[in-house]
Amino acid sequence: MLTAYYKLEILQDYLRQANKINSKTRLDCTLQTNPKNYTGLTDFVNAKGQMYFYKTPAREFVKANCKRLAEWALSNGKLNLSSIYFEDIDFPQFGYGYPNANRLKSNREPNPLFPFRNDAYLFITNADLSQVEVLVIAEGRNLVNAYYQRLIDGELDQEVQTLRQQAQPLFDYGSAI
Repeated sequence: MLTAYYKLEILQDYLRQANKINSKTRLDCTLQTNPKNYTGLTDFVNAKGQMYFYKTPAREFVKANCKRLAEWALSNGKLNLSSIYFEDIDFPQFGYGYPNANRLKSNREPNPLFPFRNDAYLFITNADLSQVEVLVIAEGRNLVNAYYQRLIDGELDQEVQTLRQQAQPLFDYGSAI
């Protein structure tokens, strides 16, 4: 059911310095598993082969139903991946989201995530969001609440563990040392 797995984390100081990364809050993709060749995040990979995001306060650009709490969003500065909705206060480490479904971005340019508008993301985070695991479910948007509940209930634990074990670096940050 899970299409792809990405682990985002704030790099240690020595890795940030070696790779000339100034931001102390940038979340870099350090591991990924993509057995189904999902291409929905390719627009977030830069010319060096790095994929990274910044956690951004969601109120800056999210128009959401008042019943959903999106405190944070993941963006690379040019493109918003998703808001992160945390609905169950008893499980603050789990969230969900999905790509922008609009054909055009706010600047009237084509939205590269539009072809993936029906996908869903599940998020597993630590308390300060210095580590975020992104689980992709292709064509899962309409059932995202059910998938979110399955994540909370532990029904996805084995599949998540398998993807973690299969994960490989997307970019070798250590090669700059």
